[in-house]
Amino acid sequence: MTNFSTAPDRLLRLLETDYNTEGFSTGWAEPTSEDPFRSLIVQFDGIGEEARDMQLELGFLPNMEDAEAAGICILQAFVTIAEGVSPLYCGELLRLAAKLNTMLPLGAFGLFEDTGVVYFKHNSLLLLGNEDAANIKAIDTQNGLILHLHQLYMEAFLKVAAGQASADEILEMLPL
Repeated sequence: MTNFSTAPDRLLRLLETDYNTEGFSTGWAEPTSEDPFRSLIVQFDGIGEEARDMQLELGFLPNMEDAEAAGICILQAFVTIAEGVSPLYCGELLRLAAKLNTMLPLGAFGLFEDTGVVYFKHNSLLLLGNEDAANIKAIDTQNGLILHLHQLYMEAFLKVAAGQASADEILEMLPL
């Protein structure tokens, strides 16, 4: 019988090994009271028009013991795009996110208005009864699509977050 209580951590360690083997920098964020996730951080570079660095945080949702006992876990992929955004630009950012989110194949862009954090988030359900290799392949494929979405849209969010363009101006320029 599979020991499900260690499966999510095992998957994160296997992902870390795979990304390190491919030459990507990785690190860990341990849970805190503000952020209850233990996350694998994967650094990607050369994303978007300005070839920016991007940190993808991968962590399993905490307090999911019943789901895990049933052989299910939920992986959250999270990217912080901008921090400390002025409240002046929140409405435009929300309009941009609302429009783009209707067309995304997975995940969603969002804004924490109280902290001014612009983010991307995607949750995926994994079956712990699957072979580790199948789950790792599914996660890596998903992460490739997340990188592609940031290649297409990260600069748009950064421009609106900096007050350099409105949501309408950006939407006119984007390939939709």
